Amino acid sequence: MNAITFGHIIRRSIRSLWENLYLNSVATGVIAASLLMMGVYLSVQHNLNTIVDTWSRDVHVSAYFHPDVPEARRFDTRDQIAGLPEVERVRYISESDARDWLTERVEGLEDVLDELGDEVLPASLEITLLPTSSQPATISAFTTAIDNPDFSEIDYGEEWVERFNAFLALLAMLGAILGILILVSAMFLVTNTVYLVVYNRQGALNVARLVGASDNFITIPFIIEGVVQGLIGTAIAWGGLWIVHSLLVLRMQEALQLNLAGELDLLPLNQLAMLGAVGVFLGVFAAIVAVRRFLSRAP
Repeated sequence: MNAITFGHIIRRSIRSLWENLYLNSVATGVIAASLLMMGVYLSVQHNLNTIVDTWSRDVHVSAYFHPDVPEARRFDTRDQIAGLPEVERVRYISESDARDWLTERVEGLEDVLDELGDEVLPASLEITLLPTSSQPATISAFTTAIDNPDFSEIDYGEEWVERFNAFLALLAMLGAILGILILVSAMFLVTNTVYLVVYNRQGALNVARLVGASDNFITIPFIIEGVVQGLIGTAIAWGGLWIVHSLLVLRMQEALQLNLAGELDLLPLNQLAMLGAVGVFLGVFAAIVAVRRFLSRAP
């Protein structure tokens, strides 16, 4: 393709964008709306994953000592467990520490604890595992490895951990399904909108075929239009995401005092770039399919 031919294709693309401004605007709007929906979902998932990640990093195992275990042996056990590769830190909580913690949080409980005796709240080790050891199977194996006769019970909320990981798996699956549905719907809507643009120019396209224009020569201007539609749609979606984040998310966070994991973030740059790539793909894919469908039906 020489420079003259390329320049002619660019001029045809610009003229078509202007002459079919309404239909091209509709196609661009569909791309922008689709990207905005995907972006809002990705933003929610990104922030939810950030919050969930802070929870999953905070995996605790509580090991309760028998009352007759000497304090020196408790400290030895603490030091041994602290040296294990799965452990981030270990904190020893004495009977008095447990009592103080509980009475500070439950008013009027001190008299009840006095009646029950000192052994009602046993000494324990609060073990925090590394984030890499947060899977249920790993935690279960760890509790089995540290179990010894000095402990009366070892607890890590097995049922909660299993449900938590099942929730994460379900969240990822729903995200994939929703993303595919949005993408397929957008491809269908944009393709049919671009087909209207192609159909609106059927006279000029038929003349071009009669004078010997190849299918690629006819298709390339629409591909360029698709790229332009994708880029403009991406820019609109980015702006919409910023508005949603600024006016809705941050105000909701302030109103509800959502301080579960710091500030809610806009999408990271790599995901914003991915949205841009999806927008261009939608425009180009729709152009190719619409033109090929028209050419296959043309006489």
